[in-house]
Amino acid sequence: MPDIFLSYNREDQARAEVFAKALEGQGFDVWWDVGLRTGEAYDKVTEDALRGAKAVVVLWSKRSVESRWVRAEATLADRNKTLVPCMIEPCERPIMFELTQTADLAHWRGEAADRTWQAFLADVKRFVGREPTPAQGIPAAPTALLDQRGIVVLPFANMSRDEDQEYFADGITEDVITDLSKVSALKVIARNTAFTFKGKAVDVRDVARQLNVTHVLEGSVRKAGNRVRVTAQLIDGLDSSHVWAHRWDRDLDDIFALQDELSQAIVEALKVKLSPDEKEAITERETHNADLYDMYLRARAVANTADSAETYAQALRLYQDVLAADSTFLPAVGGMVSMLHQRSVFSPDLRQQNQAQIQRLLEPHRQLHVKGAAAHLIDATFQRWRRNWAGALQAYEHAVAAAPAHDPEIAFVLGTCLISVGRVTEAIALGERTRVADPYSGTNTLLLQIAYQSAGRADEGEAEYRRSFSFPTNRQVCEDVAWFRMWPGGDLAAVRAQFQRYVDVCTVPMPFLQEYCDALEQPGEAVVILRRAFDDPRSHNCNNSFLIGLRASLHGAYDLAAAAIRRAAAIDPAMDWTLWLSSRDFQRTEIFKELVRELGIYDCWSQTGNWGDFARPLGEDDFEIIA
Repeated sequence: MPDIFLSYNREDQARAEVFAKALEGQGFDVWWDVGLRTGEAYDKVTEDALRGAKAVVVLWSKRSVESRWVRAEATLADRNKTLVPCMIEPCERPIMFELTQTADLAHWRGEAADRTWQAFLADVKRFVGREPTPAQGIPAAPTALLDQRGIVVLPFANMSRDEDQEYFADGITEDVITDLSKVSALKVIARNTAFTFKGKAVDVRDVARQLNVTHVLEGSVRKAGNRVRVTAQLIDGLDSSHVWAHRWDRDLDDIFALQDELSQAIVEALKVKLSPDEKEAITERETHNADLYDMYLRARAVANTADSAETYAQALRLYQDVLAADSTFLPAVGGMVSMLHQRSVFSPDLRQQNQAQIQRLLEPHRQLHVKGAAAHLIDATFQRWRRNWAGALQAYEHAVAAAPAHDPEIAFVLGTCLISVGRVTEAIALGERTRVADPYSGTNTLLLQIAYQSAGRADEGEAEYRRSFSFPTNRQVCEDVAWFRMWPGGDLAAVRAQFQRYVDVCTVPMPFLQEYCDALEQPGEAVVILRRAFDDPRSHNCNNSFLIGLRASLHGAYDLAAAAIRRAAAIDPAMDWTLWLSSRDFQRTEIFKELVRELGIYDCWSQTGNWGDFARPLGEDDFEIIA
C-alpha cells in the first residue's frame, strides 16, 4: 500500500504532478491515478489505494470541490483519520471540511524551501509515521531555516490562587512583548498571535516552526497580597533545549524594576546587541505608580476581549477609574477612545454621546509635549475627526515610529486612514509587513481583506479571508467584504448564499436585512427595500447608513448611495475608508467626486501631491477618478 494517496480533479493534473514529484523526491511512495495500467479495474484499484494509504493528500480547487470523486475520497480519508488537505487556489471548501485545518498552498509552485510547504510536509510525515529517505538522484527539500534572533513570548501562566489575577499575568506578558519589540535586531511575534496559544499544551518546536522564530519564552506569575513571583525560561525552538531560566520574588512596588531585569536578561541570553536608544527604550514606563498600573492592566484585559455592548461598557468604566486616578495617563485615554468607537458600533444610539466624550478626552492632551506613541495617536485621532487627512497621516507615522515594531492596532488605524484617501497599495504593504510579525492578528486580517477588495485584488482577498478562519476576528466584517468580492461574478445564487452567511453573523443588523437578501435577484425591488431601510430611524447611524449606501451603489441607485454615505460620513470620519468599497461605476460619477471634495480627500491629494491609486489631477483645481 502507498504512503500517500493524491486526490485531485483531472483539470488540475499539472498542479498535482508538482505535488507528486515533490513528495516522491522526499522518498514517499505516492499513488495517483496517472499510474493506472490499461485493463485494471479503476474503481477497485483506486479504493484499495485510498483505504491503504497512510496519508490522503486532497488538493482543493474550484474544480475539485465540485467533484463527487474528490469529495468521496476526502470523506473516506476523514473517516479513517488520514486526511491531509491543502488548497491549491482560493476556493470554498465543502462545508463539512471547513473546520479541518487546511494548508494554503495556492501560491506554491514547487519551491523546496517555501515555509508553508515545509510545514505541510512536516504534517504529511507525521501522518505517514516515519522520516522518509530521499530518493536517489532527487535532492531533498532543505529544511526551512528559522530567522535569526526571533522569539515568541507565550502567555505567562497564572499561578495565583485567585483566578481573577489572570489579567495580571496577561499584562506582564504583553509588556514583555512590548519591551522586546523595541529591539531592532530581534524579530518578536506580536501579542494577538502569541495569545492564540493561551491555555494550550504546545510543542515548542512546532510553535517555533509555525511562527518561524528561533526561541520561545514561557513563564508564570504568582501574585499574593503585595508579593509577586515571576518565573521565565527561554527555550531553543530547534531542539527544545533550555537556554536560560530565572525566578524573581519581589514586592509589587518593584514590578517595574522586575520587568526591566526580565527584558534585559532575555536580550542578553539571545546575545542581541542594543543601541543606546534601545537600552533606554526597554526601560521606559508610562507610569511608576504600581496601583495605577494594576488598574490599567485590569481595564486593558477587559478591552482586549470585549465583543459586546456590555463588555465595551465594562472596559470604559475601568478606564474611567484609571483616569480618575491620573487624568494624564495617555494609554488609558487611548484605550477609552478606542472603546468609545467600538461601543458606537454595538450601540448606534449612543454614537453622538460617544463622539462628544471623545472630543472632551482628546482636546486637553493634544498640546502635551510627549514623544510616545499614545500621544501621537491622540493627535492623529483628533486630526482625523476634523478630516485633516494629511495631518492625521503624519501623526500616525509618528506613532508608528514611536511604537514597538509592527503594532497591529496602530497599523489598522493608519491603514484605514490610507485607504480613506485612496492610497490602498500603501495600506496593503503595511498590512503585509504586519502579518509577518503578527500572522494571527484579527485586526490586521480585516485591514488586508478590506484593502485587497478596494484594490480589486480579489484572489488575494479571498486567500486572506480563508486564512482568517483559523483565528479569532470580526466575522461580520469578513463575511460582508467577501460578499462585495463575490458580487462582480454575477452568480446571484452564490451571492445570496454569501449574504446569508453575513446575515447569520451580523451583530448590528440593518433594518429589512433579510428582505433585501431575498430580493437580490430583483434589482428594482432590492432598491425599494434599501430606500425603506434608509428612511427607517434605526438606520440613522453610521454603520447602517454606510451599508445601505454601498449596496445602493451596486444597484445603480447613485442618489441613494450618495445620500446614505453622506449621512454616515457626517457621523464618523473614521469610517470613510468604506467609500472605496462602492461600485467602480459609482466612483466615476460626478456625485462621487462631490463626496470626495466634501470629505476633504481632494484637499489631502492637492496638499500632499500624493493622488493614491484612484485619482489624478486635472488642471489646477480639478481631478478625475481612474479606478
